[in-house]
Amino acid sequence: MKNSQNKHISSFNNPEYKFLMSLRKNRNRKSEMKSIAEGYRENTQLINSKYEIDTLYTCNNFFMGENNEELVNRFINKDIRIVEVSEKIFKEISYRDRPDGIISLFNTSYKTNPNKVNGPILIPDQIEKPGNLGTMIRTSKSFGINNIFLSDEVTDIFNPNVIRSSIGHIFNTNIWSGSNQELISILEKNHYQILLLDPDGDKDIEEFNPSLNWALVVGAEQYGISDPWFDISHSALRIRSTNNVDSLNASTAAAIGMWELTK
Repeated sequence: MKNSQNKHISSFNNPEYKFLMSLRKNRNRKSEMKSIAEGYRENTQLINSKYEIDTLYTCNNFFMGENNEELVNRFINKDIRIVEVSEKIFKEISYRDRPDGIISLFNTSYKTNPNKVNGPILIPDQIEKPGNLGTMIRTSKSFGINNIFLSDEVTDIFNPNVIRSSIGHIFNTNIWSGSNQELISILEKNHYQILLLDPDGDKDIEEFNPSLNWALVVGAEQYGISDPWFDISHSALRIRSTNNVDSLNASTAAAIGMWELTK
């Protein structure tokens, strides 16, 4: 996209607008190895990261205060291409009801080396909802957990709604995805303690003391943790509950699990 000479987009026939709209589909984001990040906070995290930014799209009519202009100047100082977008076009490419006039196009090719991992890991296993996945990433950062390994990735990690719900913390987290067997092999090679957050677990997580390097696996609400994780050496940990509540939202369960293991 950097070769395009457009500096302003105001037509729905503009090919750059059509390209941005095509990125709403997961298969297009993956084939193009590009995605978009929307919002001031998200793009503040992005510009502080190692990801390559292709273009910044702005609409001054939606700016909120002076912070947006300061952020745009940071993009300019890094010689990142800036394109002004009309209000009607920006509303179409935005994922928000109340956009703030900042959207960037970035390359998703930056990868973490999973074999050099150290410290606790959160492993979302086949999490389907972008909001849950993004919230897990955001919460993990708050607990000082900087490693996120996706097991049998279902939701695209670079889905704009994952980026939004993580508030951009995805860009400064060690993120990697692979199959169950790939992750298990890496964890065993690096002598990780594998912990499964399981309602039927035989140990209360609040009474459990983890080792220095542990990996917490959290399953999807509907299906739970995938079978291969139960076929290896592990500790199954349960969250104590009352009033016949036997299931928690995945991101809530992950937050409780991370709190108990890091407190």
